[in-house]
Formats: sequence, structure tokens, C-alpha cells
Amino acid sequence: MATLDLIASVGLMPANFLDVGGSANEEAVTKAFEIVLTDDKVQVILVNIFGGIMKCDIIAQGVINAARKLGVKVPIVVRLQGTNVEEGRKLLAESGLALISADGLDDAAKKVAEAAKGVKA
Repeated sequence: MATLDLIASVGLMPANFLDVGGSANEEAVTKAFEIVLTDDKVQVILVNIFGGIMKCDIIAQGVINAARKLGVKVPIVVRLQGTNVEEGRKLLAESGLALISADGLDDAAKKVAEAAKGVKA
């Protein structure tokens, strides 16, 4: 619910929301992207992870694989915090993809709002 509030705090309306859960793997992240992208109102994807049980590097690799496999055309903002966060951030930075990394919730909200401005509805 905090993620929904985060999006609303910058004047946007969440089009979809999905929790991959603590036992997610790379395939689950790809499936989550597939589900979210069935909604043509999605203009930006925010991946907001606090990895305690779920490791940030696994989520990061899943985001990279999903973006490549699905040819995602909307901006992807990724906020990682928790277990293996540095490894996850490094994977994102070295992916060669136009992924937008965010440091903290406020930064994520700001970057989602900025990314949404650049997307035609």
C-alpha cells in the first residue's frame, strides 16, 4: 500500500499493482511484467523492493531479463533496498538498458513522475 501512496503523492494514479512475494525468482519477475503490461494504461513501471527475504540481485536480474525478453517500451524505475543491494544496483547499472535507479522512496516517486511526463498517454 505504501507504493500506491507513493505514486499518488506525486499526482499520479497507479494503473496496476503486483507483489511478487518473498519467494520470487527471475521467471516470476518476468511473469509479473507480462501481467502488468497487459494494461495499456501503464506508462511507467516502478519496481519497489525492500529485500529481506528476497535478494535484490535476484530481483535486478529478473528486471533485466524481463525488460530484454519482453522488449519493454515504458520507462522502468527500480528502487532496491536490502539484502545484496549493491550487487543488484551493479547489475542494473551494467545491463546496458535504460533502467532508472532510485535511491529511496522520495527519489523513486520523483523519478516516476519525471518518467511519466515523457510518456504520451
